[in-house]
Amino acid sequence: MTNQRYIIGSLIHHWRINLAVALGVAAATAVLTGALLIGDSMRASLRHVTLDRLGDIDEILVNDRFFRAKLVTELQSQPEFGSDYKLAEPAIVFPQGTIETRGGQDDTEVARAANILVLGISDTFWNLDSLNAQPVALNDGEVILNQALAADLNVKVGDLITLRLPKELQVNADSPLGSEESTDRVEGIPDLKVAAIIQNKGLGRFALRPNQTTSRNAYVRLDLLQDELDQDDQCNAILVSSKQGDNPPDEDASKRLRSWLKPTLSDLGLEINPVSIQYKPAGATESTVVLKYYSLSSDRMMLDDDSVSVALRAFEKYSPQQVFTYISTALMKVSDSQHIQDGSEGLVETKRTVEDDGEFVPYSIVTGIDSQPVLGPLVNEDNQSPLPVLGDNEVVINQWLADDLKLSVGDWLRLDYFEPETTHGRTVEQYVDLKVSSIVPLTRPRRPFGRRSAEFQERPYLTNDPDLTPVVEGVTDKASIDDWDVPFGMVYQPRGQDDDYWNNHRTTPKAFVSLATSKLLWGSRFGSVTSIRIAATEGIDEQKLSAQLADEINRSGLAMGFTFIAVKRDGIKASSGATPFDALFLSLSFFVIAAALMLIVLLFRLGVEQRSTQLGLLLAVGLNRKHVGKLLLGEAAIVAGIGSLLGVFLGIGYAKLMLLGLTTWWVDAISTAFLEFAWTGRSLVLGFVIGLAMATGTIYWAVRKTKSFSIRGLLAGQATGHSTGTNNKPSRRATIICYALFVVGTLLAVLAAIPSIGSGMGAEGQAGAFVGAGAMVLTGMLMILRWRLRQATNKESSHFGASPLIWLANKNSQRNPGRSTITIGVMASAAFLIVSMSSFQLSPTENGRGGFKLVGFSSMPFYKDLSSPDVQDDVLGDDAALLESGTILSLRYKPGDDASCSNVYQVSQPRVLGVTSRLIAYYDDASHTSFTFAGNAELKDGGSNPWHVLSTDQPHKGTEDDPLPVVIDKNTAMFSLKLFGGIGESFDVTYEDGHTIHFSVAGLLANSVLQGSLLISETDFKQAFPHISGYRYFLVDPGQADGNQVSNFLEDRLGEQGLDLQDADQLLADLLAVQNTYIKAFQSLGALGLLLGTFGLTTVLIRNVFERRAELALLRATGFNSKRISNMILLENLLLLAGGMATGIIAALFAVLPHILFADATPPATDLIIMLLVVLVVGIISGLIAVRYTLRAPVIAALRGD
Repeated sequence: MTNQRYIIGSLIHHWRINLAVALGVAAATAVLTGALLIGDSMRASLRHVTLDRLGDIDEILVNDRFFRAKLVTELQSQPEFGSDYKLAEPAIVFPQGTIETRGGQDDTEVARAANILVLGISDTFWNLDSLNAQPVALNDGEVILNQALAADLNVKVGDLITLRLPKELQVNADSPLGSEESTDRVEGIPDLKVAAIIQNKGLGRFALRPNQTTSRNAYVRLDLLQDELDQDDQCNAILVSSKQGDNPPDEDASKRLRSWLKPTLSDLGLEINPVSIQYKPAGATESTVVLKYYSLSSDRMMLDDDSVSVALRAFEKYSPQQVFTYISTALMKVSDSQHIQDGSEGLVETKRTVEDDGEFVPYSIVTGIDSQPVLGPLVNEDNQSPLPVLGDNEVVINQWLADDLKLSVGDWLRLDYFEPETTHGRTVEQYVDLKVSSIVPLTRPRRPFGRRSAEFQERPYLTNDPDLTPVVEGVTDKASIDDWDVPFGMVYQPRGQDDDYWNNHRTTPKAFVSLATSKLLWGSRFGSVTSIRIAATEGIDEQKLSAQLADEINRSGLAMGFTFIAVKRDGIKASSGATPFDALFLSLSFFVIAAALMLIVLLFRLGVEQRSTQLGLLLAVGLNRKHVGKLLLGEAAIVAGIGSLLGVFLGIGYAKLMLLGLTTWWVDAISTAFLEFAWTGRSLVLGFVIGLAMATGTIYWAVRKTKSFSIRGLLAGQATGHSTGTNNKPSRRATIICYALFVVGTLLAVLAAIPSIGSGMGAEGQAGAFVGAGAMVLTGMLMILRWRLRQATNKESSHFGASPLIWLANKNSQRNPGRSTITIGVMASAAFLIVSMSSFQLSPTENGRGGFKLVGFSSMPFYKDLSSPDVQDDVLGDDAALLESGTILSLRYKPGDDASCSNVYQVSQPRVLGVTSRLIAYYDDASHTSFTFAGNAELKDGGSNPWHVLSTDQPHKGTEDDPLPVVIDKNTAMFSLKLFGGIGESFDVTYEDGHTIHFSVAGLLANSVLQGSLLISETDFKQAFPHISGYRYFLVDPGQADGNQVSNFLEDRLGEQGLDLQDADQLLADLLAVQNTYIKAFQSLGALGLLLGTFGLTTVLIRNVFERRAELALLRATGFNSKRISNMILLENLLLLAGGMATGIIAALFAVLPHILFADATPPATDLIIMLLVVLVVGIISGLIAVRYTLRAPVIAALRGD
């Protein structure tokens, strides 16, 4: 007989046990394959969500300023545009709009949705929807909502809503000249009729950032928004579609797309204007030009640093001149004694504390400039000879100011001004004393300013230049100082001569300082230059200068907001997921796989024992052990192959079952039910190969164990090895280890339970200590149990005091102590893991919310400090008393990806919060409940408040050499950002505008409501994101007031800004639900593994019965009835089952009880009891299966076998 024929014959003859082994292999392979398919399904589902929400949109440009909609047409007309792309669509996009609607009796009930996505679109926008969805055409005054937003507002078609949007203003609100009033910063569009409510599919779920949850969207006509926002033929976004469908263009194509975009200077918010200083002498017919130059300025008053740098390079050969003009609130003469009393030596900035008495000139223009040969302007009366170079503490004044304040060269001029940046919306006034170094003449015009510029009859001086001051709406366009529309309170009443100066000279500076002095005094994150002047020479004009500047901008790669985001490519890349779900479910299912492999071993060994006489015969007739082993292994390999193939198909069902769990029972782990089943051939093949390899390796290990079987024993039907000794007492070393495990485990549990020690470990560290203690106790108990079982086999014992049947069942369970110990160990380990993992279930804590009960965002920023009682009185009126005992802390907010565990996408641009000094100081008070830190960098002052890791006097640069210190929730760090290095680890983020910021981890929070954000100091925030003003993130403690009442009150009073507050406990519970849900999944899968373990227990029992078949037959022959024998076997099964579960549960109590008693944990006792009861019931049923097997054995045949 050939080997092949023997293997095939054996497969057929022993089909029952081979089928059992194959099913065990199938179980292991199914779990493995299923885990891989879950990963496939997660990635495919995330990809589907990305493609669905974007439709045919591949790239998006969203600018913070408006530009010509014609730019989109110009982009499409580029010759090479059609090579990769097919369509570009103009739009107005606001990611932070607010909608409210009124209902109820007398329309007194208000429903509000904040932080919604508002899209101003044309009808062709819907052509970009891959689903070819075409809602009703929008008419004027209509809006389309998606289902998510409509459900949030509880509105239907035909209802009226009010839409509020941020309004683009010229000056940043954090500047003293920037308006902070919501009426100036928010545009309301009332009575929009809901024309349609579209499904959350296709562009109905359009979103700018990757997230599996559905964005709340409102769609309105593009021309409607243009009219309401006074932005005729303007847009702020471009949507681009490629020709490649679901396969987005590569990075090279994206670079080409940006190169085809040719924004003009007006699109960039820049303009170059010709300026001419001229006069027309009496009787002359033509004006005489004193100076002609070109002035580069910004529509936002200040030129940012990048624009200045690129302009200086572009105009380098023309010797450009920088100008920095600022407003002084008061100019006054101070005596030498006053100056010396103030301690002024050189340039000194001193905060004003008392309003000085005496004559002063209110609200004057001061310019910082370094004079040049052609442009001047600081020249002598001949209008040519330059004045001496200004020192840091010197000032040049014009004759008008000198006459008004009776100033002479050498006198001291006190210059009052506002700090260039407000502090929590509050302007801070300062002054500086400067020595008058020169006085320049000022020519009075023949005709003052009116509808046209002033006209000079006499030669004006180079300092007679109102164009040194940039255009500021509400100031430079007013006919009188009294008409100025400025955000700061004008506490000084303009005098008659001040209005006279304004009429004759408008914004002509009254004083000049050096450029360095102006930058030192008034430079800010918004910039330190208001304009750049280029002398007019032959061969240059506005067009040529504009072209040179545009070319330099393109050459330097300066985006200036014109950066395309490859949303589809980035979204597909992010679809890899923040968590590798295949690896996650492999780890969650490891006990199921281990139990299946154990079952394979037990079933295979049972099959060997059933054919022990055959194997003995093969060896007796001359086949060597190696040959017999190959026969067994060949047969097992075929069985494993069949089982693995079956397991692949079962794995599909297992994956679908797990996906059902993730969309129902465990939906909190992924926030929303979006998963759909998907598979790849790679996962099926990989599952088959790995499953086959594991099963074959396991069986090979089992085959090697048969080498110890004796031929005589096999012929006698005993497939057991030889005993190597009878000394079953534990060694001294083993005894020490056992007692050490008990002592150390108990000590660890006690230490972790002490509040002063356990609190320093953090919630998860404390839980880990408890579980570690329980694991030590479990190991010690299993060691003792093994010794007791081994000792019991070598000594006689009495059944005194116990039922003879129980005594006999106990003795039978001890006949093979190794096998029984393994069985009990598997059951105990599974029970321990299921129960002890409950200690990792987390509940919201006061530390997790930092002592605050409410957390929220606003659609539009607040520019004033809401924690100030004065601001509360001003904003909230008499009702501010409700917050009298409460606290509000404001944080700056940079929108970005949600990097919390709730977002399963891989994030690349996490949102950023700017932590104020008020927040840091708040936690200096030990009576305030603080956030728990899992770790922090060393504090410089040696204090105890870890928030001081963000304290800084000077902003960090955010470079690789000078990264920004950042505090992150540890879950965000590890799972979303993949930062495992802890404190001191560095990483970088490249944001939409293309600039990269480097961070260094300075603190790690433990399970906080701040999860998902990067927290940096406000100082660093303003340095890194200079154009973001105000505060949009808030922590609110209502104090003695009711939290719901305070929440409703603030949301109502601050509705224009779109404040949306959420209960902090609920928010934290939602964040913790992710971890808690994974623990539940692990426990459920662990219970499944435990069920497989009970089948293994059945196999062990059947092995025992098979070994004792002659003994059991003898009992039946001597009068034992079948029922008593059945009860004895069932008791044996229950003893092992109960022993294993009891051992695991007792050890688990070390992990759970301290957590319940000292850490306020609330393990799901009901779920645990149900799991364990199910296992117990299945164990009993498996015992009955063994009983049935026993009763089927013929008595005479069994006796003859013996």
